[in-house]
Amino acid sequence: MHIPRLETNMPILSPTSNRKGRVSLSIDQDLLDRLEPFKQEVNLSAQTETMLSALVDELESRQWATRNAESLAAHGKAIQSTGLAGAEFERT
Repeated sequence: MHIPRLETNMPILSPTSNRKGRVSLSIDQDLLDRLEPFKQEVNLSAQTETMLSALVDELESRQWATRNAESLAAHGKAIQSTGLAGAEFERT
């Protein structure tokens, strides 16, 4: 049985990168008003960067799973029909 090769070249984004870009955001004014008392405690740029990094990680993971769905299914079928290699994986 042929199992297609999985793609593993997913880029990794680091929220601590030295290269910075600029972006303009529109944020609900009520939310900004609620944030006002905490403005000395919150680095909005760092928090946004962290949230966007997590979002991009999730989207890339979904994209990878979609691209590799056929390979993953074939691998699962191969394991189901032949079992995992190695005595440590023997089902008793």
